[in-house]
Formats: sequence, structure tokens, C-alpha cells
Amino acid sequence: MVTEVDLQAGLSRLFHLGMELAERIQQDAMEAEEPADRAKLATAFHRISRSVRQTAALKLRLEREAKRAVREDQAAVRADRERQVDLRKTKVKAQVEQLIWTEHEGEEADRCESILDDLLDADALQDDFLDQDLDTQVARLAIDLNLPSPLAGEGGGRSPTDEGSMNLSARIAPIPCHPPDAPAHCARPHPPPNEGSGASSGTGGWTD
Repeated sequence: MVTEVDLQAGLSRLFHLGMELAERIQQDAMEAEEPADRAKLATAFHRISRSVRQTAALKLRLEREAKRAVREDQAAVRADRERQVDLRKTKVKAQVEQLIWTEHEGEEADRCESILDDLLDADALQDDFLDQDLDTQVARLAIDLNLPSPLAGEGGGRSPTDEGSMNLSARIAPIPCHPPDAPAHCARPHPPPNEGSGASSGTGGWTD
């Protein structure tokens, strides 16, 4: 079975042999004394030269086709990866958006979604984006957005050594669970007073 490498090597060999023969015939034609001999040698030179040109053209065409096939394969691989990345981003975004709308509403939720898009675009540039566990990706984005992680207590948050997370955290300020202008009933309660602080005894309540 002839391989692409064998074919290219054979064409190269045929080209060089044809060149040598054409050069020899050309030399003989120049040295011929009889016009008839020179004419015959000139005709032979023309035929050999044409064969050499055709061999060179075939070799170049096969090389171009091989390179085009490689480019097409690479383009197909890139297109397939882009489709898989888009699908993964859609799945991750859908789950994180559920967490966002559980914790926020209105403009604050919209702001979180906008930041989520930026985070997802940055994460998708990583070579191992498709190799990562989907649930872990969701949990990491939840941590970046100050949302309750669905993997809380299971090590789902980003590691301090995660370069991607550190870079993103440096650019995006943490999102508070409750915006500064939230209603009073959303504020977190103060901690209970220390003993002997003068609070009414037996109430067990907290003071604002």
C-alpha cells in the first residue's frame, strides 16, 4: 500500500531523474554535429522537460491538498470545541442564574448576571474548561459572586492557588448578599450582648 510519504518521495525521485536526463539530452544536442541529430535530441529534450514540469506540478498540488486537509481538520476540531464550550457555558449559566435569582432581584440580579457572563467568558478560555466537573464550576462561580455554594462543605469553592480565580477576584469586587440600601428587615441582626452589659434579664432577645 502506497502511503502519502511514499508518493511524495517517489515524485521527488522522478523529478530529479527527469532533470538529470533533460540536462544530459540538452548537452548531447549542443554537441551534435548533424542538424538532424540536434533536431531529434531537441524533441526528446522537449518531451522530458514537459514530463519534469508535470511531475513538479503534481507534487506541489498534492502538498497543497495535504495542507488544506490538515487545516480543514483543525478547523473542524476548533468548531466542535466551540460548540461544546457554548453548550457547557449554557448549562453552567442556567444553574448559577437560579442561585442569583434566589438571593437577589431587580437591578442587583441583573448586575450579577452581567458579571457572571464576564466570568464565564474568562473561564472558557482555559484549556481545561471542558475537562472540569460541571457542578464544581457552578460552585466556583457561586463563590466568586458571593452566592451560597451548592457544594458548601464539599470543597467546591475555588482554591486560593487557582490562578484563574485569583485573577478574576482581583478585577471584580465581591458582591454583597444585601445591597447597602436594602430595607431594614433584610439587615443581619446584631450579635447577642455580653453578660453584665445591662440588658434586661430573662428576655433572651437581641438589641439593634
